[in-house]
Amino acid sequence: MNPTYVRGILCTRGNFLSNSSLDFMDHRAWSGYLCYNGESNYTINSKLSSLSYDIIGCLGDTTVNDRDVLIHGEIYGDYKHIIEQIINSTTVSNLKSLLEKLFTFDGSYCMVIRGKLGTICCRDPLGTKPLYIGTKGDSISISTQKTILLLSDYVVEDFIPGTAIILEKNIRINSRNLSNLDALYNYNADTLLTLLKKSISSRIGDRKKIGVSFSGGIDSSILISIANEFTDIKAFNVRMKDSHDFANATKLANLLGIDLVEIEPKKDSIPEDIPNIVSLAEITRPMDVSIALGFYYVAKTARKNNVSTLFVGQLADELFGGYARYIRSITEESPEYVTNMMNSDVHLAYTKNFERDEKITSPFVDLFVPYSSVPLVNFALNCPIDYKIDIENNIRKVILRSVAKKLNLPDEIINQTKKAIHFSSGIDKVVKKALKNN
Repeated sequence: MNPTYVRGILCTRGNFLSNSSLDFMDHRAWSGYLCYNGESNYTINSKLSSLSYDIIGCLGDTTVNDRDVLIHGEIYGDYKHIIEQIINSTTVSNLKSLLEKLFTFDGSYCMVIRGKLGTICCRDPLGTKPLYIGTKGDSISISTQKTILLLSDYVVEDFIPGTAIILEKNIRINSRNLSNLDALYNYNADTLLTLLKKSISSRIGDRKKIGVSFSGGIDSSILISIANEFTDIKAFNVRMKDSHDFANATKLANLLGIDLVEIEPKKDSIPEDIPNIVSLAEITRPMDVSIALGFYYVAKTARKNNVSTLFVGQLADELFGGYARYIRSITEESPEYVTNMMNSDVHLAYTKNFERDEKITSPFVDLFVPYSSVPLVNFALNCPIDYKIDIENNIRKVILRSVAKKLNLPDEIINQTKKAIHFSSGIDKVVKKALKNN
């Protein structure tokens, strides 16, 4: 079994999809579309003429392999025998057991498996790739892009991570479990560094070059330091003139000895780009627009520099206590309260970060989030909060800073205070002004 890799998925049963939303997958289909009809025959089309196919996959630079398995994203490890068993499964209880095994593998994906039980759609336990369910009467559609479903008057909801649906029978299966309490770790920097290296090397694979979104902070600096052991790195930093990142990122890149591409958007161009950002990322909140703009410019510039793979440091804050509100809440509430807050943030990261970031970068690059590794997340969710937040000295990401020291990162990076990309880059102010004027 050798799956076919795609850059977006659309499946439907009942087919009430409107062709008025035909173009909303175009930016994902770098090499056209893989389309399956009702008899499970497939064709490869450079353009879509309708949304009447049962299954549509957006092709990247890939070939069509196993026609029964489409994966948007990647899975790591010896998982293929599990998928073969899923294909041949004949009971829902057996399928649920197999999905539980599949979801223990590291990876970032949504998947379509055509098995004996029907068309099985599933999403990885963290939800790093966007996926939505639309319902209208007896019709059900699954899509990577939400707008396709909304324009067809479907009732739309998130496809919950770590779950699956048998499309023809509308049977939903929940197998989500991010925190395996049976797992035993030594909660120290050496263990975390080993997990990070495994996650990053798996995602790099045999790629000769990757891009990294670099703010100068500890999260992206750790990514760069480790990734540099396995492949060539090109770092990208977006910032407005005279912002915090304007001089800081350049200085820190020089300390790391990395090739940095500096991106300075023009203030006049940002208001013109906002409508496209809102459409691509399917967002409206000003903060989301600001963050999405930063990633949009990075991904677009990466593509111009012949880089089609982009690594980002998302989720490190939720896993290791990077936000100021965590340390405030420990003082005001309790460590247990903050532990629950952080765990909730990790479980909901798909709605707050992953979906937005993957969609906004999808026209230009394939996005990778190494901190979303399943074993690494499992480690962090069970790691004592004292290893993350030092209340007495007002230090966040304690264990990550220890990893940075082991990697011999400069003190200027290790001791930096967290600054969100939309603030440190200066984009937030421009976006707020543009949205206010409109």
